[in-house]
Amino acid sequence: MNDYKRLVINDFKRLYEYRIVHMILVISFLFAVTIGFFEQINPSNLIYVIVFIMPVVVFAFSLHSDFLTGQLVSCEDESCSPMKIFIAKLSTSLTLQMIPFVLISIVLLAVRQLDFSLGLFFLGYLLSVGVHIVIGLALALISRSEKILSLSYVVYIIIFCMGPIFLSNGLIPSKFEYFLIFSPAYLSGVLLDNILAGVAYSPTWLIWLSVLIQMAYAIVLALFVIRPFFRDYLALLRKRRISREK
Repeated sequence: MNDYKRLVINDFKRLYEYRIVHMILVISFLFAVTIGFFEQINPSNLIYVIVFIMPVVVFAFSLHSDFLTGQLVSCEDESCSPMKIFIAKLSTSLTLQMIPFVLISIVLLAVRQLDFSLGLFFLGYLLSVGVHIVIGLALALISRSEKILSLSYVVYIIIFCMGPIFLSNGLIPSKFEYFLIFSPAYLSGVLLDNILAGVAYSPTWLIWLSVLIQMAYAIVLALFVIRPFFRDYLALLRKRRISREK
């Protein structure tokens, strides 16, 4: 537990140093104000940005910066398990993503006066944001350079995010929505839109599928991309430490 606490504290410090904490605060405040005072704007569009674009970009950047600066773990953290490092990074990222959740929930309930279950919205938000944080971490790990990471952002947003956003705004015929079922962003949109609507208007099987497939995405990426990479990284640190001691 001490290793976990140290990892979380160090991760928060780095996120503050990278100005990520400041950026999330500013974006959350601006989006909350926009949702509250501009009724002609569909709040789902801004929620989509917060849920399945911002986590991917922000936390992929933060992890990539950790590797560039050699600050992913300190020497005393070499005994940590790969999953402990992953869970610590996921915990800090989810904590920061609670900032927009709190501000936007207040605006939706108090200003826009939408009738929906806050508890279900929290659970749906937590799942959807968590999945996209994992996707962001995985993108950072498979991107060998800043150029590749930037290209990964563009490809992810165009292929996985634009379709659900266009669909939500009526720019894509609804009959084509099931072609987007491979997209985590689409699945997040299905789940959150049904919750915010206050009534399950999508087929029950689609809602359950959106939950199960998102969980599957997170588990597969964590076990087969993130865990092996952290394991190899820790092994490399141990080899370097042994070489120095010799």
